[in-house]
Amino acid sequence: MGMLVDGHWQEDADNFIQDGAFKRKASTLAQNLSAQLFIDSPADTNRYIMVASMSCPWSHRALLVRAVKGLSSQIPLRIAGGARIEGYAINPDNFTDDPVGQPAKHLHQLYTATDPEFTGRVTIPVIWDRFEGNILSNESARIMRDLNDIPGAPDYTLTPETLLEEIDDLNEQIHVKLSNGVYRAGLAQKQQAYDDAIEDVFAALASLEERLAAKRYLFGQVITETDWRLFPTLVRFDSVYATHFRCTRKRLIDFPNLWGYARDLYSWQNVANTIAFQTNLEGYYLNDGDQNPHGIVGAMPDINWTEPHQRVDFGPAQIWTRDDGPKAIDPATFLNI
Repeated sequence: MGMLVDGHWQEDADNFIQDGAFKRKASTLAQNLSAQLFIDSPADTNRYIMVASMSCPWSHRALLVRAVKGLSSQIPLRIAGGARIEGYAINPDNFTDDPVGQPAKHLHQLYTATDPEFTGRVTIPVIWDRFEGNILSNESARIMRDLNDIPGAPDYTLTPETLLEEIDDLNEQIHVKLSNGVYRAGLAQKQQAYDDAIEDVFAALASLEERLAAKRYLFGQVITETDWRLFPTLVRFDSVYATHFRCTRKRLIDFPNLWGYARDLYSWQNVANTIAFQTNLEGYYLNDGDQNPHGIVGAMPDINWTEPHQRVDFGPAQIWTRDDGPKAIDPATFLNI
């Protein structure tokens, strides 16, 4: 996959496989985004930009918070994508800042503009400060939580204080066993590493299927951060993880509660705009030469994300307002209120 070493791109330097197993490295620019930054720099300055990939699930969860918190005007978006030559590419026509004396063509140029001696993987999403010419954060979980608290967003929270401990606990379980578990399965280079990952993936799916048998969302009728952390994995499961990543035991559509739940989340205002199914396929199949040397892109499964989900049987969807607690809303129009 390649990485930066002392500020220089090295194509064969990535060490994410250890003893045949995929080991995800922690993000190294994971500072908090202070709400004060956004108070001091109004939205019309376009100072802070999110650089994200439509195919990357870690980008997707940050895009989801931006979407469901109505932050498109406060946090402009630049999409990185295309063939991964020196990692993620940036279209210089869309990214007009000049962090290296000329329009950036590669995401890693933003990293070395931030730290000329940077060593590590070049990951996405990032929040880029146009005025200072540096990356504020590249940790998607931290970005999700910080965007939830930006001033000027709709006055509801994805992390109610009364649920925060449970949210953090379930977030960790989903990350370890499922969201990262599919990568551990798909990128494994030894049978035991693959077998261990598969057990985690399908144990997590079975547990979530049981949990959603009695709840509209993971914590009841109220939407939380954890729902939007899980959703990117579900969106990609049947088209990529069940095939390309060899998570072949079952598909998402074989879990009726999870499948209905995923379609419910898909129906929320602005969410469908964060998904590009063909780009998801190409992002995995075309950038994995080890497992797909001929660059053949699998077909999108013939499933309907807009068919009725019946999750309304568990009661109306709710958001947690900061002043008054749970409030029933229509997911398709709630930002228009």
